[in-house]
Amino acid sequence: MKPNDMDIDEILRRYLPCASQEEADEAGARVLKRIRAMRFSEAAKVRKPGWLPKFDLAVLAAVDELQGEGTAVTITLKVEELLEERIVSGSAVFIILLLQERSGLVASSPDPNEPDAADLQSFKITGSGRDALAAARAAEARRAGPLADFA
Repeated sequence: MKPNDMDIDEILRRYLPCASQEEADEAGARVLKRIRAMRFSEAAKVRKPGWLPKFDLAVLAAVDELQGEGTAVTITLKVEELLEERIVSGSAVFIILLLQERSGLVASSPDPNEPDAADLQSFKITGSGRDALAAARAAEARRAGPLADFA
């Protein structure tokens, strides 16, 4: 290393412009404003119905058919009936219900007699859940369309 070589800190101080504290604060405020606009806007709250796997659709259809009276156990039994298959783990249905609740497809309410009992929560479908279910059923009908008579 040559004795006249500058270290990296000295090079940066010498050749890169330094923003004033005011400029840095203004830039930070602009970025924060953009983040808040994206995160808390009405458009961010509206979720588009996306593709749902067969099992998830069966859970959503079971919630819809039970009309707000379904607990995790009754929904599991209804899913078994809809899929015509035995479900080995009822906790899988409960996890799907929690994910669908987080996605805004279903809503849950606790049992008034035992509000702390998670297994007694009743689930009902939301408006966006109905939209997603209708879209999935329409897509399934389009896929089956002309070939439905041959099945």
